Amino acid sequence: MKEERERILSASRIKTLETCTWSYWCNYHLKIPQRQNEGALRGTICHLIFEILLADKHRLHYDAIVLGGSIACSPSVARLVLTKLKRDRIKHDLPMDSQVNYDLMDKMIVLGLSHDYMCKGGRIDKPEYEFLIENSSPKYKIRGFIDKPAVYDKTKTVKIIDYKSSKNKFSKKELSSSMQGMAYSLAAKREWPDYKPTVEFLFLRHPRSPSQTVEFSDEDLEGFEYYLEHCFSIINNYTEKVAVSRFAADHDEDKWMCKIGSWKCPYLEPYNYYSLIGEDGEVISKSLKEDFDVKDGQKVETGRYNGCPRHFIQREPRSTNSSDPFSDITNKEEPSFKDPFSF
Repeated sequence: MKEERERILSASRIKTLETCTWSYWCNYHLKIPQRQNEGALRGTICHLIFEILLADKHRLHYDAIVLGGSIACSPSVARLVLTKLKRDRIKHDLPMDSQVNYDLMDKMIVLGLSHDYMCKGGRIDKPEYEFLIENSSPKYKIRGFIDKPAVYDKTKTVKIIDYKSSKNKFSKKELSSSMQGMAYSLAAKREWPDYKPTVEFLFLRHPRSPSQTVEFSDEDLEGFEYYLEHCFSIINNYTEKVAVSRFAADHDEDKWMCKIGSWKCPYLEPYNYYSLIGEDGEVISKSLKEDFDVKDGQKVETGRYNGCPRHFIQREPRSTNSSDPFSDITNKEEPSFKDPFSF
């Protein structure tokens, strides 16, 4: 049996773990492929444009877009955006290249470029800065990506800019306890120990007031490190019992994550998926489409996800496939295991 590697934290993994342990199980342990959503895909394209235009050789494109107020003022950028939107339409069966999506992308990119994009008075040494923190006491490992850290030598500060493509801004509580913000601040203090970190979240769909800023004290970050140790222990001792210990549906503040409006959790309902299996029987990759480039000795198997047991616990018949990871859960009485986040 292949030895399982040590799992590493990230801000998004912790957030998923906190809100729904089943979603965490499906995504990070079972690695069941999930349907993409338009918002996340738009965000990925925005991040790509913001990274590219920081290069000096692309300054003309930046100037043209900011002065003209549209990505159409740079045919190269407009063409790249449309190419990515068309690719995502084909890959994910979503109307990504619709006029509505293109116009929204245009506004989001212009907002990001117009909001102190070049960080006046500062320097941007490491755009798309990747970090990995390995700590022994408290014990944890966490990795992440910072969209854009701007270093200000005169004030001895470092501003971490994080672009957000979501509809909603943070509440005061969400901002003051942001996992991303604290993780970024920890990373900044290690990379620039003599500089005070500030985190700015820039919401690209809120042109009137896009910016939300937060700072954390040393005491905040020290407490956060002990919380990371707690989470690190959970994810490296994760079992199916932990997976059914905290469903978003059972908590008023999180139940919207199951379904709200036209959006629903990708792991809410049952569906089939496909796995590419190697000669040694190991899973090479998984996909919602049977579109693998199958080589000699490899094969494709169809998998069945039976849906979230919180919602489909007695609606799906028991699978006769003993390897089905959900067959032990979907027809049992509703489980009640201890929530790992109730201290």
